[in-house]
Amino acid sequence: MTVRCPLTDCGAENVADAETCVRCGSPLREFARLTAYPDQLFNQGLAAAQAGELAVARELFAAVVHWCPLDAEARNALALTNFQLGDHQAAHTHWAAVLDRCPGDAMAVEGMSRMLEL
Repeated sequence: MTVRCPLTDCGAENVADAETCVRCGSPLREFARLTAYPDQLFNQGLAAAQAGELAVARELFAAVVHWCPLDAEARNALALTNFQLGDHQAAHTHWAAVLDRCPGDAMAVEGMSRMLEL
């Protein structure tokens, strides 16, 4: 297995466990950590939501959406958490953003239908 250097000027293939790129010296291990961080935050958000810590979950999901604004799963989670906390305007905003990019997204469609029931 190999890892391609993320720098567009380089793109060199490196062994999977390389610390740095063989061509340009970019820190591959640190880049891998950065790219995994949104997933870590999302999982922490899920754990917080399951523990009933909705305000904490909302902040964690918001951080993921800040880093990855096109992540529909994170934006749906943020919308649902806002909805559960009673911030219906924020929930609507995030579900609408999901539907703008993914018109058939089941979670966003369900969320918007819940909004209509209020």
